[in-house]
Amino acid sequence: MRYQSGQTRVTQLDGLRGIAALVVVACHVLSTLPGLGSVVSGNRSVGLNTAEMWAVFSPLHVLWNGTPAVHVFFVLSGFVLVLPFTRPGAVASWAPYYAKRFFRLYLPAWASLAVAVALITIIPRSASPSQSPWADMYVIDPSVGQVFKDALLLLNASTINTPLWSLKWEVAFSLLLPAYVFIALRWRRFWHVKIGIALLLAVVGAVQDLDWLSYLPIFAIGAILGAERERIRELTQSWPRFAWFFVAAAGLFLANAEWISPEQPIPGVEAVVTVGATLIVLLFVSCKSAKKLGDTAVAQWLGRVSFSLYLVHLPIILAGVTLLRSVSLPLALAVSVAASFVVAELFYRYVEQPAHRLSMAAGRAVGSRIRREACPDGPPVPPAAEATSRHLVESSAGT
Repeated sequence: MRYQSGQTRVTQLDGLRGIAALVVVACHVLSTLPGLGSVVSGNRSVGLNTAEMWAVFSPLHVLWNGTPAVHVFFVLSGFVLVLPFTRPGAVASWAPYYAKRFFRLYLPAWASLAVAVALITIIPRSASPSQSPWADMYVIDPSVGQVFKDALLLLNASTINTPLWSLKWEVAFSLLLPAYVFIALRWRRFWHVKIGIALLLAVVGAVQDLDWLSYLPIFAIGAILGAERERIRELTQSWPRFAWFFVAAAGLFLANAEWISPEQPIPGVEAVVTVGATLIVLLFVSCKSAKKLGDTAVAQWLGRVSFSLYLVHLPIILAGVTLLRSVSLPLALAVSVAASFVVAELFYRYVEQPAHRLSMAAGRAVGSRIRREACPDGPPVPPAAEATSRHLVESSAGT
């Protein structure tokens, strides 16, 4: 954990985001295998061999369970985005924030959509008995209408680049951030009650199958944890190591609640997954061993490219499987994963970073214009203040 510009940068959470992105990649890789993919696509009665049974219906599934990984993303977004606004007087106007956030989310998403369309054009997806029914679901011939619909990030994503589905909720959260900041910073003594209410709303949403009520409270949990991070750190700093072992075990078990048995999961199980994801984030915020894991070089690199990896990996995997499955499906998956990491690094350098710089420039331009209009004869903002503001937004830029 580093301290810069008077603001805490919780570096191990970058590592946790990277680990979660790796789990999503593993989920999509293993789901292309015929047996595992059949179960993932809804057929829990399909015949599995012993190794497949262990991979699906045991704690091992948490290593490639994409659902809790996305819930972790949502908690982290709430946690990190609220940090710059926890200082007194931190927000003079929301307009610069919205300008930054638009470019930060939309430009990489649009570029990943272009990559997906290009790959489908070059290597058209097709169904095959060599791959799973889950992989067959992604066979698509993109229309212009589908591409534009996906590019809005406001509707359910098609199978052109399905990971974009989660950005619908990231955009909704980003638009509603002032409300989340208000909730996180009011009634501070009752932070645990607020988290309980958010979890209750998530339960209702999951039971009633209301996506907006299932997912938006997850961001609130993260925002409250971010606002109360110092209080939580003080409360947990004296906990013995075995207590954190139970937190980790409970978090991983609950995060994997959907796959504890071959029986169909109970209605509302996604709310249980949310509890598990919250405990995992809490673990990385306060437990020394988890902090060390999140701060390792590999986890930090994964965290740096996590957004890019999340956006580009599935079209690459599906293209690789389509191209090489007749030779060897394991070979196709190995090549696809390696290509995903390489492309993620390139995407980060040449798409995500430039988009980030453009978002910062847009935010500064909007902020400067607002200040000029509010006080046309006032002094310019000192460079130090600009640098501080820039760092705070960079700290909250990950999704």
